[in-house]
Amino acid sequence: MNKFLVLSLVIMLVTMSGACSGATLQPVNEPITPEEKIGDLLITTGDGEDVTYVTQLHCPYEESTGTESCELPVGTKVNISQGIFAPSSGEMTLDEIWLGMTYEMTIEGYTVNLQAFGPIEFTNPVVGTVRVWNVVIVTNEPATITAHSTGVVGGDSIEYTAKITFTRP
Repeated sequence: MNKFLVLSLVIMLVTMSGACSGATLQPVNEPITPEEKIGDLLITTGDGEDVTYVTQLHCPYEESTGTESCELPVGTKVNISQGIFAPSSGEMTLDEIWLGMTYEMTIEGYTVNLQAFGPIEFTNPVVGTVRVWNVVIVTNEPATITAHSTGVVGGDSIEYTAKITFTRP
């Protein structure tokens, strides 16, 4: 009887852990790749007019923490990468700047595998073509998420933190 009870407990634990295999946080050592979730937030890719680029939002900026905080309705697809564009002086092309930069991103402390997401471009009426990493977050539930980016672009260090709060309309 004891062996049956132990076996039943083991089977129950395996079944319960299998039910939790849909858990949304990946191991700390594994970088985020497209179609992974953190809580109710899907980390994915996106293009087209239905994507909002955080770099164009100009949300309130808190200088003491270096954080830009944006509120968006649930269901909004938001690209959280910083944009890179070529200066109008023409001293460097967008491709040259992109190839020479270093850029790293974390979301809620998890490293993002930027190569897996790839780059995407959009047109800004002021600066022309802007290139960003194609890292898009979307959720159907209210939530808050923080993305942090660091790097060197055109010889200048960059550091940017975006706090996105998804709210019900």
